[in-house]
Amino acid sequence: MIIAVLSVVSLGSFARPQTRTVVVDTVCEAPIQDLLPVIKRFCYEFQACPDSLFEWAYKNLGEPEVVESKDKSKESKDVIQLDYKDRTYDPKTKTGDVAIDIYVLGVRWWKDQHLGTKYTLTRPASAQYPQTAHLKATYSGSILEGGDMYFVMDPIAPTRTRVHYEFSITFGRVLSAFIGDKIWRNAIQWRFETILENLIEYTETGTVQKRPVGPKK
Repeated sequence: MIIAVLSVVSLGSFARPQTRTVVVDTVCEAPIQDLLPVIKRFCYEFQACPDSLFEWAYKNLGEPEVVESKDKSKESKDVIQLDYKDRTYDPKTKTGDVAIDIYVLGVRWWKDQHLGTKYTLTRPASAQYPQTAHLKATYSGSILEGGDMYFVMDPIAPTRTRVHYEFSITFGRVLSAFIGDKIWRNAIQWRFETILENLIEYTETGTVQKRPVGPKK
């Protein structure tokens, strides 16, 4: 499955930050006993069978496209694309690995890069809550340095759960030069905000409805 993830307009300045972060605080109108299995399912499928996420968690992110060398320019919204290949997952350690080919302007620049993941669920030593689901990613190449996704869940009523969500990604020094503030907001940030919206909606309703695709105005 080819997944378009970034949009690049120009190289810009190498002084741009390498690490970018999305932070959202929200409330899920469902008990934590309903939310936690949804978060666990998302993390498992991200590690073991990411294609299935398009059926629910990745809805409203835009349709995946096939990598083609034609019709790609600096103005294309899909200048950088990832081709996910071989996957391995260890259910005992909750670790995963996926091989990726990376295309720029339709041309493969990197082959067989490896994205490793590790899932953990923790809580304070002296309390049951909050519970923190953490998905950590490492990367074998230089285009990325790694990333983290946190879901901190704390019940505030029998049918309500407070959620603190953080997604952070550290780009490699070269790639970070491509990611200005506008590119980050218009091509990446809104997608990870939408993922959380989808997980909350799925927990509350059992489905994810179609919504307009793209960053909110």
